[in-house]
Amino acid sequence: MDITSLGGISGTTPQSVTNAGNNLQAALANIVTNAPPTDDVAAVSIAAQLQSQTAALNTVSGNLAQALSLTQVASGGIEQIQGALGQLQSLAAQAASPTLNANTRNQLNQQFQQIASGVDSIAGTTSFNGQNTLDGTLSGGNALSLNSLLGQEAGSSDNTLSISSQSTGSLFGGPLDISTTDGANQALTAIGNALNAVTGTQASIGAFQQTLNYASANVDSAVTNQQAAQSSLSDTDFAAASTQTSLANVQFNAAIAVAAQANKLNPALLQLVG
Repeated sequence: MDITSLGGISGTTPQSVTNAGNNLQAALANIVTNAPPTDDVAAVSIAAQLQSQTAALNTVSGNLAQALSLTQVASGGIEQIQGALGQLQSLAAQAASPTLNANTRNQLNQQFQQIASGVDSIAGTTSFNGQNTLDGTLSGGNALSLNSLLGQEAGSSDNTLSISSQSTGSLFGGPLDISTTDGANQALTAIGNALNAVTGTQASIGAFQQTLNYASANVDSAVTNQQAAQSSLSDTDFAAASTQTSLANVQFNAAIAVAAQANKLNPALLQLVG
């Protein structure tokens, strides 16, 4: 019996096995690319929606990551300013001592002004991706907004971060001079207030970072769920194609066995007839 005539026995031909194998390969390719079965219109439509939603969520995730990096840069600048304020406070405390002469206070004041200039430099140059963070740019209407970062994923309530200028002019309310006892005492008061303000800003940055981390975790979880939903469409197609291939192989192998048995019987029958 010719193998091409096996279809008459089982309804399965070599071509049907090949077709089943091709379907299985296509389903496997869909899994690799996360694509839906092309012959399922509903699945294609659902997959397109899921892909669009996943792309949007990935964009939001990127926005949140960028914002977190920006706040980390700002926080680093704040830490430097806090350290500089501590040095200024120490110099002012020394200059306030009544035991110092004018020459010594002048020397202390020179150091004081150099450090104060460094604070202004930090406030004016600390930036992320071209965006200044400590010069007052991120305040008022330009404050960081969680809802702006989330876009269509935003909730009904918003969370914002406003960072006022951290320059000495803003922190001290004007220039300071510790070359006199009165000036040093005034500086101590101004620096104490500045430290409180900077500490408050640092706390606000930390709180906003926690909000960003929480939002980022939610978005990443949503992305994982969307990808799992896309994968399930491809997995279902693969399972069906795998079953079809297995069935075709079983039927084809059974047909071969029947044909082989028939080929063995034919000579015996001919002998009987003869």
